[in-house]
Amino acid sequence: MSGYQQALEAAGAVVHEFKEFGSYQGEWFALITYNGEKGWVTGSYGSCSGCDSFEAEFGWADEDCSEHRYRHVAECIGCQEAKAKHQAKLADFGKTYCEGVGSLDGVLAQLDKNGEWDSDSREAAEWIRSLNS
Repeated sequence: MSGYQQALEAAGAVVHEFKEFGSYQGEWFALITYNGEKGWVTGSYGSCSGCDSFEAEFGWADEDCSEHRYRHVAECIGCQEAKAKHQAKLADFGKTYCEGVGSLDGVLAQLDKNGEWDSDSREAAEWIRSLNS
């Protein structure tokens, strides 16, 4: 599961659909319900912390305490605190996307415009349309 999808869910969104378009970098699209509103959210991703905001924000293994780096120990108070802190940070990160819920028509209009030069946008638009047919 994508870190972005995890962040949306941590923020309290129900993720109905989620898909990434591109290889090392690209865009992701999610159909969510957030605060009773159903719609689309989108974001970009990259292959490193310099071009991917999730990687830049979270990196690796910040769910564990310094003693158990890279392996969560459920009985460890430090690991429990680190995991709780990570979940709160993940929820805050996800909220930045959830608060921008857009309409189907708005997302498709932007994708169709970008599709003139971006094959990934055409593919994303086809996928979204297939979900609504």
